[in-house]
Amino acid sequence: QVWLKQQQGQGLQTPIAFPFVGSMPDGVSPVLRGTWHFVCRPSLWQKTICPILVTLATTIASLIVLFGFALKPQAHALVNVGWPAWIAWITAVLAVIAEVALANLIVLLVLFGSVQSQIFRAVLEERGISAELRARHGLEELPEQCCCRDIGHSIRFLLARLPLLILTMPLHAFPVVGQIAWVLLNGWLYTWELEAEFMVMFEKRYSCAKQWEFVRARFGSFATFGAAAMGLELIPFVGPWIFFASNACGAAFLAEQIYRAMPPVEGQPPVEGQPPVEGQPPVEG
Repeated sequence: QVWLKQQQGQGLQTPIAFPFVGSMPDGVSPVLRGTWHFVCRPSLWQKTICPILVTLATTIASLIVLFGFALKPQAHALVNVGWPAWIAWITAVLAVIAEVALANLIVLLVLFGSVQSQIFRAVLEERGISAELRARHGLEELPEQCCCRDIGHSIRFLLARLPLLILTMPLHAFPVVGQIAWVLLNGWLYTWELEAEFMVMFEKRYSCAKQWEFVRARFGSFATFGAAAMGLELIPFVGPWIFFASNACGAAFLAEQIYRAMPPVEGQPPVEGQPPVEGQPPVEG
């Protein structure tokens, strides 16, 4: 209770502190901070009402269909190749859960990708990053992807992510280890999708080639963030209801983390938390 009061009294610009975050990979702590941020912001909850209603229907339908018609065949297939029955059934259940999550992912990407973008921008604005980026570029409005580019980018990500998600589905045949490997292999692309808008705002990286340079330089953070985010979204119901939105908040915290680590533009004073350009004095206070 004391810790919560301290967090509330420190204001919105103060990063949320978890006692164990310091020992975690760089990509994991933004996921936790994003979840807490979303839980503490009722103004963001209203953006999830429509996704909740739609994914409630798709989740129930997917669970009924897949547990009714896909669970036994998958379990029997594993038993037939020599797996112990109890392991085969556990693996089949985990596979069905992943398949339900995949169905929800498709629905969310197609219908509600803009919701994550709205939440992402709202958090960047609240954290002051948007204002700093406008000052950095000397603009009143930040650059953003035009409608055609945005639609094309979404389609490319959908076409890129779905084959990889499907091709790596057999990993679910290995309980726990398979699920971890699945989110690790697919997570970096999810992070890229969430951070694509920030790359445009920050450095006007519109093309996939330029964005890949940005991703490659921070691949570890992108992979761990995406793995943690996707792992949470695998949870039935609360995954697409809560973590789909909270991961957009987490992506904004990751963007802030990346921004704070970058040197300022030469000739401009560094903002607090950024290393100064060589020859410039650091910001005091």
